[in-house]
Amino acid sequence: MKRDEFTAILRVPPHSVEAEASIISALLLDSEAINRVRIEPELFYSSFNRAVYAAILRLASLGQPFDVITVCEAMTGSEVDDGTLLVQLNTLAQYVPSAANLHRYVEIVREKALLRSMIAASDELATKAFNPQEKTPAQLLDEGQMALAKLATVKNKRDPQHINQSLADYLTLLTDLSEGKNPAISTGLNGLDRLLNGGIRRGEMMVIGARPKHGKTALALALARNMARDYSVLFISQEMPVMQLMHRHTAAMGTVDLGRILRADATDQGMWERVSEAAEKLGRLNLVHDDQSAQSLLDIRRKAMQVKRQHGLDVLFVDFLQLMQGAGEDNRNRELDVISNGLKALAMDLQIGVVVLSQMSRKADESYHHPTMTYLRDSGAIEAAADQIALLFTDHAHPLSQKTDNFKGYSQLEIVAHRNGGTGVVPLHFQGMYQQIGDWGAPIPERQTSRTTRGMD
Repeated sequence: MKRDEFTAILRVPPHSVEAEASIISALLLDSEAINRVRIEPELFYSSFNRAVYAAILRLASLGQPFDVITVCEAMTGSEVDDGTLLVQLNTLAQYVPSAANLHRYVEIVREKALLRSMIAASDELATKAFNPQEKTPAQLLDEGQMALAKLATVKNKRDPQHINQSLADYLTLLTDLSEGKNPAISTGLNGLDRLLNGGIRRGEMMVIGARPKHGKTALALALARNMARDYSVLFISQEMPVMQLMHRHTAAMGTVDLGRILRADATDQGMWERVSEAAEKLGRLNLVHDDQSAQSLLDIRRKAMQVKRQHGLDVLFVDFLQLMQGAGEDNRNRELDVISNGLKALAMDLQIGVVVLSQMSRKADESYHHPTMTYLRDSGAIEAAADQIALLFTDHAHPLSQKTDNFKGYSQLEIVAHRNGGTGVVPLHFQGMYQQIGDWGAPIPERQTSRTTRGMD
């Protein structure tokens, strides 16, 4: 048998015993280097190296010194103690002359561990594909995609920061704010920007929930257009094809009845003139659409990274959360938990703002009052991951609305959860025929209460 054929049969997982040994050697040479290491023992491939590193961590966590002798004593009698423990530790201690390249050794071990995780995920998927056990190929494919998406999620780790450094950074931020350099991305809605302290921020995720027909998509498209004037925006729609989105954009930008656009009457000269004006305005926006249905977290991450490379990316919209493909978990609640946290991680990894639309349950239609967070489907997972949660309510869209004239066109977006700020109501003016939504310029309307309905409180 040729050597290449023999190696192919063995398929030794990717690893670097040398880099692992170098980490341990650096720590045994310089105990202070433990404060510069961020790596988990399970990422080590060699069971011996893994046990040695774990022993070092245990000693360090107890505030005890660690060197060849103390580590040997801590490991005596363990599974890897074969009688040559002291000799092996002495060999490791002399592996590198200094701890100067410790960070690179850690990177190598992490990279090899990630490759092994990818192989394990692929092998698991292959095993399931050979034995599907009543799962469709599409379900298996989604499980594989979600397994890879989890590997792609990187948790940001920060070093402790002395207050002097924090103070310097803080004063710089205040100076920038005083000069109008707000890091927030304006939504174009004055009331919303006030509650958000300027707008959407990078690394944060905002969830907008509503029942159907309340203007959820119209609001999201309006925000996307407003932001796309100065920033790059990706709008992912899993419910409407791009051409339907374009109908709505055109109606809003041209202030033309959506019905007239859909009819596209060749003799409607006024409509065509407004469409032309709208097309000119839309062409100046840095806005990218995607209309693939039932996307997985991996799909969205891949597309966001692609758009960021090609056009830059500042804000991502996802319409809507409950239409996303499952995460391969045991139940839907757990799946949405993984998806919600994955979208939040994406915001932090790419340093973009993420706006996610979410469906509310039918319970919101059973009584007339402000919707609450409990009406969000799987609200627990959403509440834990979101930085802001906003609920949209349009009076005339509610089945119990009295549809009085003073409430015509009235809509409101209530910030019910805000991790870094206050809550409150943003009054909005929603014109469905034009698909336009903006700030409400009149006094807030009031609804008469009765025995059978509750007033808006």
